[in-house]
Amino acid sequence: MNNTSINVNTATYVGIDAHPTEHTAVAINRFEDEKGRLRFPNTLSGIAEFLSWLPTIDKQPQNTVIGIEGRGTSGNAIVSRLLESYQHVYEVNPLYTKQRRTFGTRGKKSDPIDAKLIAEVVTKKVSELPKITKDEVSTDMLSLKRVVWFYEEITVQGARIKNQLHNLQREKELSITQEEKTNVSFILKAKHKELERIQKTQQSLKIKLVTLLPHAGKNLMTFPGVSIVLASALVAYTNGIHRFATRDKYLQYAGIGLLERSSGKKHRFVQSNKGNRMLNRVFYLVALYHITRHQESKAYYEKKLQEGKTKKHAMRCVMKRVASIIYSMMKSGEDYRGKIGKKKLKNINRLRVLGGLT
Repeated sequence: MNNTSINVNTATYVGIDAHPTEHTAVAINRFEDEKGRLRFPNTLSGIAEFLSWLPTIDKQPQNTVIGIEGRGTSGNAIVSRLLESYQHVYEVNPLYTKQRRTFGTRGKKSDPIDAKLIAEVVTKKVSELPKITKDEVSTDMLSLKRVVWFYEEITVQGARIKNQLHNLQREKELSITQEEKTNVSFILKAKHKELERIQKTQQSLKIKLVTLLPHAGKNLMTFPGVSIVLASALVAYTNGIHRFATRDKYLQYAGIGLLERSSGKKHRFVQSNKGNRMLNRVFYLVALYHITRHQESKAYYEKKLQEGKTKKHAMRCVMKRVASIIYSMMKSGEDYRGKIGKKKLKNINRLRVLGGLT
């Protein structure tokens, strides 16, 4: 946060606990004294009520610092309206508020308590929090996020159906009577049709992602292991690479960076469990591809194991390496400088044609 544009001692800090149907806001000063609270519905009229309430707490928008937790899709509307008048709006990781809730004798949980905890986090960690920009809530970005979410949702459904098909096939083989086999066969046929429908939808969504993915994100598809789906997920969950001034801040946001846990002469680092878990999962999937199919990364992974690191620690090292390269590619907009396989290049060109980009 730029201290020349806001006086941290006189600023008002607002925490918003966002939910699908209702939001709760609590305003405090620098010393964590409450200045006001408001519970309002997550509707256009409710958000208008909140925006009318804010100036009664602090008349100067540039003097108000806002943190919001639990955004997801439920907080997009309020964030869009806030950014029209307020420049200091930040994303608060739920783990920060959980930390403060369990600190000392704290243990109670309610929406007003959580909203105040969010505001308290903002007073102390604003320099570490990712700032929310207008690009994040633009129509194109929100559309990309919705399609990524839908693709992931039906992929989970597809995986569940595949497991069901495996079990049903086994039941059919073990069926004793013809009636049992007939019933199982009927369900198998229905499940196969359902799976086919999901797979067709997935293909349609991939084509849609090609058109929705910003030009600055299409270069990610040149990186080994990054498909159109993963490239879109990286862009959607990063929420704008320019929010992160350094690579280390991006790694911390993705939950990959290490945290220092030193005391006296003992210096050690532990894996962070903070950060965006959805983004963390994407990097895990890319790293998993690398240790199985990418020779250079596989050799790096084996080297870490030989150094005495556990498989889990070695995987995190690969994830960090992958995330560092992705960060540079997002910042520069350049293609991957390493070797791109013929099959990978063919798939990229095919998707570009399907998306009407050539």
